[in-house]
Amino acid sequence: MLVTLRGRCITPFWVQIKMRFDLRYGAGFLPLEINERLTVETLLPMTVEHVVDVERSIIESLEHPINSDPFSKIISNAESIALVVNGSQDFELNSILLLEVLEHLRTSILTQDNISVIYQNESQKPRSQSEASIDAADDYQLILHDSNSNDNLCFVGETPTHCTPLHVNQIFMDAAVKIGIGTIRPDVFVGATGGRMSVLPHCSGMKSISRNSKLMATHPVGPFVTDSAVCTDLDEASKLACLDFVVNAIPDWKDNLYGIVAGDPYTAWKNGVSHSKLMTMTNLQHKADIAIVSAGGSDNDRTLYDAVDALHAGRESTEHGGVIVLVAECDDGPGYNGFIRGVSECNSSEEVSLLAETGFEIGMEKAKLFWDVLSARKIVICSRLRESLVTERFHCSSAKDPQEGFKLAKSLIVSRPRIAIIQHGCRSIPMMNS
Repeated sequence: MLVTLRGRCITPFWVQIKMRFDLRYGAGFLPLEINERLTVETLLPMTVEHVVDVERSIIESLEHPINSDPFSKIISNAESIALVVNGSQDFELNSILLLEVLEHLRTSILTQDNISVIYQNESQKPRSQSEASIDAADDYQLILHDSNSNDNLCFVGETPTHCTPLHVNQIFMDAAVKIGIGTIRPDVFVGATGGRMSVLPHCSGMKSISRNSKLMATHPVGPFVTDSAVCTDLDEASKLACLDFVVNAIPDWKDNLYGIVAGDPYTAWKNGVSHSKLMTMTNLQHKADIAIVSAGGSDNDRTLYDAVDALHAGRESTEHGGVIVLVAECDDGPGYNGFIRGVSECNSSEEVSLLAETGFEIGMEKAKLFWDVLSARKIVICSRLRESLVTERFHCSSAKDPQEGFKLAKSLIVSRPRIAIIQHGCRSIPMMNS
């Protein structure tokens, strides 16, 4: 409502001016309105300002790799080559990387029959997504690697430090040159994706994946922590399997390309991790009382298991005792049974670790993070999950939309709250300004 006085437009004191935020939720968005009189800080990672010439960047990275011979020399005398594409995350960008690498191989290899493209067949992902991402490589030998099947696996050995039995795709192991393709993003559990993960988990068996995941539930982890037990295990696994070369893209939180690193699987990846930090860290002026955190929509919030990673950003941006409103559709439910058990049958992260030691199931690693956050923050989950499931099994409050979640969060804070808005929790790492 507006009134006019001598040609001036004046807002009456009883009219509240509101800020509107559109939060990613599944394939779409949900709105949130907040009174402008409240202190609100929007936390956004850096966005690429200049469009990168993807084709030229890939060519330059292959011709001038990090701590490695040029790509053309590595493949010049290779009798066979295997390329592993790292899962469905960023599958469009991965397809572009794959196309460019295959174009280089086309000019150097006499027959395409000697080139294998390996994708992990993730059972919880829509099959059409996997098919869409491999159309570009249909002239080559395509392998949909099933980690749950023992067929076409070979035992490589045990990792020296944590004795993880490594079972790897036979076609990958038989190849003369082994190449990993993927993106580098922050990850609460493995530090950062890309690099050595081309072997474990993306072309390994479930026994190997499960043993490595157990380390996430029983040892300290964190985004960009690259010397954890999990990371040591991943590095050792990739060396056992003789991963030769990686081509990794570094995108920003909106999927714009920042750069490409290629070369030695370890030094090139670490170089890429340092750049990924720049694209992910968000400066935090003050700790908030309430954090409204979108997991990021799409693949980041299919299940609560997927969305849990975003709680790290919520915890880092709030005071002890604060409230996190997690906005995540969870259209496919809570996720792995190990995650549900770890949260509902335990009462602390320590109990989850003990349960994992004696009877680990995939999902318990995220149950540990869930309890780490829940022990110091209140959590409101805005999702499609049943209210009784959220309150009884996950010990959280439930809301049908962000507006209701925000209202509930305010009722849990005594004083006038300071608020943080995080529009992509899985790709944002809040850091206090020093």
